[in-house]
Amino acid sequence: MPPRAGQFLGSQTSWKRLDLPKGGCMTLSLFRAFSLALALAVSLNFAVLSQVFAQDEELFQLRQRVLELEEKRKALEGQLKECQESVRRHEETDHGWQNKKNWRSLEMGMKEDRVKGILGEPVKVIKGVKTLWYYPNFYGGYVSFDEGGKLIGWNEP
Repeated sequence: MPPRAGQFLGSQTSWKRLDLPKGGCMTLSLFRAFSLALALAVSLNFAVLSQVFAQDEELFQLRQRVLELEEKRKALEGQLKECQESVRRHEETDHGWQNKKNWRSLEMGMKEDRVKGILGEPVKVIKGVKTLWYYPNFYGGYVSFDEGGKLIGWNEP
């Protein structure tokens, strides 16, 4: 069978090109088509890869931001805890027995340590059949406990 225009003839070592009529060349057209296809494939791969790299960078930045926010959250929780502790200490030390609200929160049967937590340390303690705690005040605020250490009465200053 005779070769057609644009086909290659020869063995593995030598190739010859057949020219197309009117000066056309099949190999040049195939080369251009192949080059165009290759350029398109490379540009598509580049576009996909650049999008993947952009997503990786965005993911990295988001992870960094999450770590920063976690650190800020921990710091804020620490500050909140310090503030709450300060408020609690302030309520115990500055007001204690001086605050009528604290006296009115007492309940019969409360244990000594609970009363001390509300009113603070007494100025004077008298132990006997009953235990009396006195708090410094012109009007004489005191609390009394039974032998078991349970609150049985008090007098607000």
